[in-house]
Amino acid sequence: MNFLSLNIRGIGSCGKQSWVKGMLGKNNVDFLAIQESILVDDKSFDFSKLWGHGDFEMDMVGSMGKSGGMVSMWNHKKFKKESAIHDRNFLITAGKLVEDGSVINIVNVYAPQKAVEKRGVWDRLKVLIQGGTGMWILLGDFNTVRWKEERKNSKFNRGMAKDFIDFIDEVSLQEFKMSGNRFTYLTGYGYDVKMSKIDRCLVCQDFFTRWSIACLRALPREVSDHCPLLLTLVDSNFGAKPFKWFNSWLDKEDCEEVVIEAFHKQVDDGPSDIRIQKKLFAIRVAFRGWWKVVQEKEKEVLNLLRNEIASSERRMEESSLEEEEMWVWEESKKRGGENVNFY
Repeated sequence: MNFLSLNIRGIGSCGKQSWVKGMLGKNNVDFLAIQESILVDDKSFDFSKLWGHGDFEMDMVGSMGKSGGMVSMWNHKKFKKESAIHDRNFLITAGKLVEDGSVINIVNVYAPQKAVEKRGVWDRLKVLIQGGTGMWILLGDFNTVRWKEERKNSKFNRGMAKDFIDFIDEVSLQEFKMSGNRFTYLTGYGYDVKMSKIDRCLVCQDFFTRWSIACLRALPREVSDHCPLLLTLVDSNFGAKPFKWFNSWLDKEDCEEVVIEAFHKQVDDGPSDIRIQKKLFAIRVAFRGWWKVVQEKEKEVLNLLRNEIASSERRMEESSLEEEEMWVWEESKKRGGENVNFY
């Protein structure tokens, strides 16, 4: 199984929905853990917009008004749910791996802000983990860090860190080394940018031993202020991407001209039905060639913007950006947001 965890800060926009759907398909995700869904119940949203089709199972903890909410979605051909525990700050989906019957408990975590409330969450989870059976994986927004080095330009709370470390030690959890970004959360603008590693993936010793070479990556933030966390347990070949048509292509440069030129260029003699068939075929061929060029140009622009954003944020992790570098970062984010629906 491959896992994806994301604090999405609300699922409402089409840009976020297509972004999540793209990540699931590209990375062959079998279990999706979303925090801060801001959804009251499962009737307020069509979850197939995230999964890409209706062949999935899910569970959720509703939000309290416009705050919180967790959604867990999974591939029932890989994981069979047997029970669930719903808590305001976590959602436990317990079941078995279809391939070998291994028992696994998947915990979607969205921890509160206040120290005393966080301590209560760690205590409730500790009781459940110590009294449970099978393997455990906890992923989500823990809203705290373990060490001072996991924050930048924000206050480090030693008390909350100690509570968190004690919880991890008492239930013997392990953490895979994370590649990609050093920090998972970014907030603020200009020189007031704050960074921290509050999103994590923690696993029990049995899980860690079985998948010791698993890969944990912090993916680019793009349309959230949190990095999606991808835990890959197997390598997969995802195949070719299918061709799709979007009406927005009609607004792109030279689209109409390519169609008109191809239509008038094809002047074969013969019956009218054959002539129109040949014209339509000529348009199809011309359009495919045009679209391939446009796609490569726009993909190149979008990749450059994403690389510039990622590069700037990596530099931010080590030192403050110069004024010109800060301007480039902010402009890249604006242009990247405008182009994020390209795919």
